[in-house]
Amino acid sequence: MQHRALVDVAHNHGLAFAAVDGLNGTWSHPNAPARFRDEQRFVGHVFDDLKTRFGFTAENSIIGGFSQGASMAWYTLCQQGNRVTGAVTFSGVFWDPLPEPQDCVTDMPPIVHFHGTADRTFPLSGRAIGDDFHQGDTLKSMAVVRQRAGCDTAAEREKLLAGVVCRVAPGCNRGEMALCIHGGGHTVQADQLDAGLREIGF
Repeated sequence: MQHRALVDVAHNHGLAFAAVDGLNGTWSHPNAPARFRDEQRFVGHVFDDLKTRFGFTAENSIIGGFSQGASMAWYTLCQQGNRVTGAVTFSGVFWDPLPEPQDCVTDMPPIVHFHGTADRTFPLSGRAIGDDFHQGDTLKSMAVVRQRAGCDTAAEREKLLAGVVCRVAPGCNRGEMALCIHGGGHTVQADQLDAGLREIGF
């Protein structure tokens, strides 16, 4: 980890920081260009290892990610969200074609997602990667997980997190889901991680 400030934020919240990575510096999540391993199985092994060695459970585990790592976190939430208590992600969501709500686990945890309007690496609406792959739309991705979690999108309200205006959907089955859109680019900020962790109760 070169971004030590993120690790420090996690430690300040009483959390351990377990950093995982994809093979060859990329993730092989659904619809990604890479096909190096079964990421769902890999992440399941990581959860099992953390539980066996350190006693981490769904009640005290949070996932996060930045850019394609955030996409990997979103697929983990969709496939194994019952194994964590929440997520804070930055600048990356599902890839096209997006999963259907029924493709995800029923007990989706709360999510806080930060994304910039000036992001050109993973734009809010996504972008094509070569001829065959396309990053997904941020608003549509959030709509998928909110629908699966049974959120009351009609009661959505605004809330400031680290100075960023977030649209928060209440009534979700395990906690609120917040989409925080700022004017910056493809970034991950320690103060936003701090605010996101507080928002999901850490």
